[in-house]
Parts: sequence; structure tokens; C-alpha cells
Amino acid sequence: MLVLALGSNVGDRMANLKAAVKLLPIHNIVCSAVYESRALLPPNAPICWDAPFLNMSIAGYTHLSPMNLLEHTKEIEHALGRYGEYKVWSPRTIDIDIALWEGINMSSEALSIPHAELHKRAFVLVPICDICPRFPHTVLKSSIEDILVSTCTTDLVKKHNALM
Repeated sequence: MLVLALGSNVGDRMANLKAAVKLLPIHNIVCSAVYESRALLPPNAPICWDAPFLNMSIAGYTHLSPMNLLEHTKEIEHALGRYGEYKVWSPRTIDIDIALWEGINMSSEALSIPHAELHKRAFVLVPICDICPRFPHTVLKSSIEDILVSTCTTDLVKKHNALM
């Protein structure tokens, strides 16, 4: 099983999430509820970047390798309007991150599993807890639920029930 984290803060955010889920090469999908969160912003970010995100997670299975799935997620992001080079934490129609993957612990310039910032982000942890709270974080050796309880505060607002 693997877990993806999705977010959108440009355009019809809910439609962007739904479109991404439909395009993903994942089967036996379980979707979290959809939450709204404030954008993470770097110092001196343009004011137009301060648009709230809708966030969700999905769990499921794929026949693809991690690197092939990463490539596929980038193609989906492009197809849904996320073009070219982008700055860290800039607004986006869709962002798809591989958050967790059962039995996989890897780190490269292109991809880290578990996601390197996962344990610091309530907007990722809370949706994952909706669908698989006991999923193990292979680096921190704790469940996602335990990580959420011990490390994060949350100001997320639940906006919608699961997409599927």
C-alpha cells in the first residue's frame, strides 16, 4: 500500500483534486476527507501566494515503481495546469506528493519516501490519519497517528467528506 498527499490552491480546488484522483494509476483507492489549510509561505512571498489550500490523501496500490509513479504524478500535475519550473511553496493547481509506501524507505534528490517533511505538516498527517492512522513511518518508527499527536498542532478545517 502507498499513500499520496494532494493539495490545490489555484482555480477550482475541489475539481482539481477530483481530476487528479481520477488520473492517478492507483487502484483500490481510499480517500480521506478534504481539509482546508493556510498556505506555507517563504519570507517575502508575494501577497497573491497567500491562498488557502484544499488538502487530502489517498491510499491504494500501483504496479509502478516509486520513480515511475513520481514521473506519472508530474505528468498529471502538468496536465492539470502546473507548468514548468515553480518556486518552493508557490501557488499550484495541483500538488501530488508520494508520502508513504509500505516497505519502502528511500532518499534521492528527486524523491524521498517517506516524504521528508511529512512529520511536520498537519495538512498531510491529518488526512492520512483519516484513512490509515496506524501506517508506519519507516524512518521515525512511529505510526502516523502517534506522530500527529506528538508533533503537530492543527488549524485545519474539514471541508468535505471523502471524494470516493
